[in-house]
Amino acid sequence: MPVSAHEIAAAAAAALQPGERAWLVGGAVRDALLHQLSPDVDLAVAGDCERLARALGERLGGPVFTFSERFLTWRVVLEEGSVDLAPLRGAELADDLAGRDFTVNALARPVAGGDLVDPLGGRDDLRARRLRLCSSTAFRDDPLRVLRLARQALQFELEPDEATVAAARSAAGSLSSVSGERIENELTALLSLPAASAGVRRLADLGALAVVLPELERCRGVAQNDYHHLDVFEHILEALDHLPGIVEMLGGERFLSAPADAGLPGAEPLAPLAWAVLLHDVAKPDVAAERDGHIMFWDHDSLGAEMVVAVAQRLKTSRRFQDYLARLVREHLRLGFLVRERPLSRRALVRYRRAVEPFVFEAISLSCADRMATRGERTPPKSLARHFRIARDVFGDTPPPAPRRLLSGEQVMELLTLDPGKDVGAALEALQEEVDVGEVGDDEAARAFLLSWWRERRAAGDGEA
Repeated sequence: MPVSAHEIAAAAAAALQPGERAWLVGGAVRDALLHQLSPDVDLAVAGDCERLARALGERLGGPVFTFSERFLTWRVVLEEGSVDLAPLRGAELADDLAGRDFTVNALARPVAGGDLVDPLGGRDDLRARRLRLCSSTAFRDDPLRVLRLARQALQFELEPDEATVAAARSAAGSLSSVSGERIENELTALLSLPAASAGVRRLADLGALAVVLPELERCRGVAQNDYHHLDVFEHILEALDHLPGIVEMLGGERFLSAPADAGLPGAEPLAPLAWAVLLHDVAKPDVAAERDGHIMFWDHDSLGAEMVVAVAQRLKTSRRFQDYLARLVREHLRLGFLVRERPLSRRALVRYRRAVEPFVFEAISLSCADRMATRGERTPPKSLARHFRIARDVFGDTPPPAPRRLLSGEQVMELLTLDPGKDVGAALEALQEEVDVGEVGDDEAARAFLLSWWRERRAAGDGEA
């Protein structure tokens, strides 16, 4: 059960020393006005931030650390959420609030109780569903706020006023000065929202997408063939729209890998997969070619896998997340190819699973979202049903048990008189496929298969030896 903002305020008030003051500020106050819970709470402190943070940590039972020695900011980590404490930015609370991004976030309430502090009219803007800058320098002070505009407008159903939109367009180019980590964090937060495509489209309209994701911006207006009803950019956004429903239809978020396992710790469950959907076709502008009067995109899957790694590196993500994106983008066409195989063999299903493991559910969901957004004149209506039928065949209602390995690498090297190297890995892969399809079930059969496989491989000249 998360600790409420009211409980945090009460604990902070009890920990204040004479002469000290503290206020709930920003999102927690805004969310309370919207009758929403806020797991993350910010406190502005006129006093000793470190002492108050440590006192809060003791009262709330959470570890305490500083994450910005320059600005003397402290964080108390709770079981669900966190409390950030920072000294007032300026001589008075009004100065602190004036330096924030949007008026709906420039709200405060004393932790000891009292009236709402709203010097910039944020409550009226919230009622009017309006997003308005706190000052004319807000974007210049922190260009990342251009991305935050798109996210908060979508998240809280707010519409930026004309002055805010104009200022965002003017400041979009300054996003090039923002660190990759901060850009990734904000884009991940956006992609965690329902109908995230609206936020991505707003970023494109503001000129921000061309700065933070130029690979995606280049997809705008790139025509596709008659199997598609949208250009590449709009196809991607429609696939993103379909994603939550696809995941729910295939069994729900319980089948998604944990964000940390995908290399994106701290993200919402759907965010890693939403990134893969967003980037799955970014290579199409580079490979587009006309053949027999039709536009083709040969090898956009393999080139796309290379491109998404470059994007993820630029955004300073983990190596694990880079590998996650590359695997899903490289294999995103593969399930569709299985639709054409009749009859579909168990071996083909096993090979698909092995190509995308451990992210089988994610690969299937991406493929289905991609397919749902592909409805051109030449796309047979029945092909969609076949696609989903294959998806169910591959995944089923529950994941299969982990495959059983009959022989170790050492046993393979002894059997085939091999030194450590690629041949050992190839032998284990070939054997595991036979186990998965049910052709090999015990050690004796495994050894017989490997001896035969190795003779054929050497005869074909494929081995290292």
